[in-house]
Amino acid sequence: MNLPNFDRDAARDLMKEKAGAPFSAFDVATRAHHRQDRQFHAEAALLFCLAAERADAEHRADQSRPNQAINHLVRAGIAFNRAAEIETAEPLLRQAIAFDWAGNGLSNDRHMVEWAFYQLLLNARQEPERFAQLFDEAVSRCAEVDRDYTAIHPHQEELLEIAIGMEHRPIVERLATKIAERRPAKKATKELLARARALLANST
Repeated sequence: MNLPNFDRDAARDLMKEKAGAPFSAFDVATRAHHRQDRQFHAEAALLFCLAAERADAEHRADQSRPNQAINHLVRAGIAFNRAAEIETAEPLLRQAIAFDWAGNGLSNDRHMVEWAFYQLLLNARQEPERFAQLFDEAVSRCAEVDRDYTAIHPHQEELLEIAIGMEHRPIVERLATKIAERRPAKKATKELLARARALLANST
């Protein structure tokens, strides 16, 4: 696990942590989630980094349970990305993508590979060729971890909107099919599907 350089003192200050009484990784991560929920992404990223570091240390002291550091690391990557610190975010997201989740006892958290790809794809939303390459990579890598990209509903809609704008028909078809299988009730989602079908119908 490779963490970026981050300000540990600032992270501890955010928690009002007292000297000699450190919070556990779980407690740090809980505070990070609270800041993420309030859209304080840069602060959340610092706390997730500290949580990852502490989870790693806790695992070295007691290896009876899986090391949760990677879960905090990928969330740090997401938070950095949302804070527009892309150069810091993307290497963290790439670590999550390459990580052997099942082999490290974290099979139930394999969906974080999808989250990591989603952030990378958002970063490529103005670059059609890179977006298409990333999407193909996401499908392939997720298949390796027994995930059918993308199974996360809000991601489907956002990525379909981007793919329609790019007129990338194979991606539009894949995402529109997955959304249609859900039989969505929301008007906005139905309208998005109608636009996707219109694009596919106009294919030459």
